[in-house]
Order: sequence, then structure tokens, then C-alpha cells
Amino acid sequence: MLQTIQPLIDLANTDLDLQTNIFSRSHLERQIETARSVVDQHQKLFEQKYNELDLLTSEGKIVKNNIEIQEQLITRLDAQVPKIRNEKEFAASKTQLEEARKMLGLLEDKLLELDMKKEDLEQEIETINSELTESNSTFQQETSGLLKKQEKAEKKIAKLEPRRNRLLKKLPQNIKRFYERCQESGISMPVCAIQDKSCSGCHMVLLPQLVNELMANPNSHKNCPNCSRILYYPEVEEEVES
Repeated sequence: MLQTIQPLIDLANTDLDLQTNIFSRSHLERQIETARSVVDQHQKLFEQKYNELDLLTSEGKIVKNNIEIQEQLITRLDAQVPKIRNEKEFAASKTQLEEARKMLGLLEDKLLELDMKKEDLEQEIETINSELTESNSTFQQETSGLLKKQEKAEKKIAKLEPRRNRLLKKLPQNIKRFYERCQESGISMPVCAIQDKSCSGCHMVLLPQLVNELMANPNSHKNCPNCSRILYYPEVEEEVES
């Protein structure tokens, strides 16, 4: 075929291959993302519960500190009250001692409540961590093949994109502009072969005269009267008798 049409066909075939690999890459990315979402959910829940545990631990430290303060106060008042001879001061100190013991009891109850919550939370975190480990293992198994396919598609795209640019430069400016306008308007494959006397792009049956002209001169090309795609008649390889 003439150089004016062959680069165009090569470009169309390259674009088809490129689009197929780009679609494959996107599809694989979605599959990997879906598989990863399960791991991410467990990871997010694990972090959330771990933060809750940190808050409980911090609150527990504050309560323990307040318990120590109340215990020191009670010790001091226990030693101080018997020595007081003034009835008014004795009554005030006695009341302060009772309040300190009451506060100590409340703080100890609070610490016990926090310890129980921490114990429950630690068990929940252990369960979530097991689920996280399991989902991560499942993710690795499910995506090992997908990641290899994704890498293969990436390499193919990296080879096809420079090839496409080289082929595009070989086209005459008018055909190049037409080709790019078609793609910009949503026609992904502006060049189509005639198949069964029809345009392989829009599948419209073509006039016999148009088909005969391109069949007689396979190096030429015409536009489809329906979709305006560039049409060409594919070369038919002759069977070699054995």
C-alpha cells in the first residue's frame, strides 16, 4: 500500500491496541481498588479503636493521679483530725475527710469502669487486627495476578504511545486534522476497514460503486457517507497451495 494510507491504518490499529490496554489498566485498577477497600475498612476501624484505647489510657492516668491526690489528702487528714481540739475545726476536718473518701470511692469506681472498657476494647482490637491480617493476606493473593497484568498493560502503553506519535507525524496535515477532530468528537476509531460490503464503524451497507472503487485500488481511501470515517479495503492474503 502507499505510504499515505498504510501509516493511517497502522495508526488506527495502534490506537485500538492502545485503547484496549488503557481500558484494561483502568479495569484492573478498579478491581485492585475494590479489593483494597476491604483492607482499608479494617485498617480504618483498627486505627479508630486504637485511638479510643489511647483516650481511655490517658483518662485512666488522670484518674489514677487524682486517686493518689485523694489518698494523700486522706492520709494527711487521718493524721490531723485526732490532734484537733477545737470542735469547729474538728467538724470541718471530719467533713473534709468524708468528702475525700467519697471522692476516692467515685474515682476508684471510675477507674474500674475504664479498666473494663479497656479490656473490652483490647479484645475488640485483637479481633479487628486478626481480620485485618486475614483481609491483607487475601488482598495479596487476589491482586498478585492483577498487579502483574497491570504492570504488563503499563509497559504496553509506554511502548504504544511513542509509536502512535511517530505514526501521527507521518500523516498529511489534512488527514491528521481530520483524524484528531474525529477523536475529539468521540469517534475513537476514525479509520475503518470495509467488511461484508459495510462500514465496520457504523455498520451501514455501502454503495457497490464505492466498494468496487476501493477494491480496485486498495491503496486509496474514501469517507463513509454515513459516519464520515475513513474507509479502506483490506488486503486479502492469497492462500498458497501446498
